[in-house]
Amino acid sequence: LAAAGGRRVVLFALLPLVAAELVSTGSSWWLTRWAAAPATAQLPYLLGFAGWAVASAVLVVVRSRMMLSLGLLAGEVLHSELLTRVLAAPLSFFDVTPRGRVLSRFSREMLTVDVSLPSALQTYLSTLASVGSTALVVLAASPLFGAFLLPLAFAYSAVQAFYSASSRELKRVEAATRSPLLSHVAASLDGLATIRAFDARRRFGSECERTLDANLRASLASALVNCWLGLRLELLGATISAAAAALAFARNSASASASSAIA
Repeated sequence: LAAAGGRRVVLFALLPLVAAELVSTGSSWWLTRWAAAPATAQLPYLLGFAGWAVASAVLVVVRSRMMLSLGLLAGEVLHSELLTRVLAAPLSFFDVTPRGRVLSRFSREMLTVDVSLPSALQTYLSTLASVGSTALVVLAASPLFGAFLLPLAFAYSAVQAFYSASSRELKRVEAATRSPLLSHVAASLDGLATIRAFDARRRFGSECERTLDANLRASLASALVNCWLGLRLELLGATISAAAAALAFARNSASASASSAIA
């Protein structure tokens, strides 16, 4: 956040996000009015819905462009600072720091800052805004849904805490196993003539496979944790949908019973 410009960019980045969610909610409201409109007034509602759709698409593009630009800016600043520190480091730093660790900082971790982190942050913020707006709409239609919010929030918090701790440690293991792999590949490329001269290709190939397997095991464990999270989130989402549908059905049944009693 500091590399992207500090706290002053937070409000600037949230504006298109909130606007896109408001436009999305407005398009749903407009579609509801269109469904209840008479057949002779279809064209104005069609043009209005097209306007909502165009505005939503433009805001989504602006939001994505802004998040990507902030990620690239942060990556550029961090890369410049990292390069300056590495070039100014004493020789003792390179004696005690494996080459693979330095290469990992400039390759995989910079890729995460430039591409993966902005995408994940955009997905997180858009999902958070969507969940918030959906919860407000459901609460306005069925106030009893508020009774489900506290246990659902506790369930989400528990899943998030467990997943964050596990994923953080697995990412550390993945980064730790990537450094020996990069070091081995770099050393093998530098000493390729010597390896061929002493016919040590099989030994170096076995070592490369061993380090690659260790890194892939960590990556596979991280992917499995993501699958675990996705399954739990889908179950919680299904629970929310079922609760909202049950409350809507109960409200409609109560309204129908009251109308029958009055009739």
